[in-house]
Amino acid sequence: MKKLLFSTCIALLCFACSEDSVSYLEGISGKSGSITRFAIYQDYMYLLNLNEVQTYDIKQKEHPVLVHQMPTDYGLETITVYDGTVFLGSTTSLYILDISNPAAPVIQSQSDRISDIGFSGCDPVAVKGNYAYSTIKVIENACGTISAASALVVYDIHDKSAPVVVGTYALNIPNGLGYKDNYLFVCDEGSDELLVYDITDPTHVVLTAYAVSITDPYDLIVDGQKMIVSSKTDFQIFDISDITQIKRLGQISK
Repeated sequence: MKKLLFSTCIALLCFACSEDSVSYLEGISGKSGSITRFAIYQDYMYLLNLNEVQTYDIKQKEHPVLVHQMPTDYGLETITVYDGTVFLGSTTSLYILDISNPAAPVIQSQSDRISDIGFSGCDPVAVKGNYAYSTIKVIENACGTISAASALVVYDIHDKSAPVVVGTYALNIPNGLGYKDNYLFVCDEGSDELLVYDITDPTHVVLTAYAVSITDPYDLIVDGQKMIVSSKTDFQIFDISDITQIKRLGQISK
């Protein structure tokens, strides 16, 4: 659904932005944000249920075939594929899946966030190099417990069989995230901002002064020098060629 919404945004924004923006938007229609429940790798699609990863053979795209079902603990939220590895965010864990046989993923590791950081919550995951970044959103009666605090959590994944938390940074109500070069963008609904972190040293993430005010930001797509941010009410496109001066290029209401 999120991928569909972003694709719709791209089509509509073509009528509202400059010619340069139009050509850019047409080129990223196949991308999705970090809050998504399916992903494609080679000839397979991975689809999340709340406690299961389903693998579909999509060689014949008109007739996908369910070829594998992998059970997990309850609470799967998001999926991303990075460098031939699947990363799952759930309400309690970061899962890392081995897809050396893409038709039959297996769990390579599963973190325990209660032990790692003391609380759980809903989360998407972004991966860059040997580090994974996850926003943990705690909402009463929905994700985690109200006594806990939402946060950005950084994992060292040099050893994918044993991810280690190397940093935890307080947030308000975080949602989707993504990165460009050594900068991590985080949608923080609670502060009505797109926050920008310097991740040059992943073990010492630094919040910059380059935040952008956006009401209720939800998810984002980074593509080269441009970025689309989805909020509860609109889609906004930004020029991020200069992180110190992020420029809003256009927007359209949902």
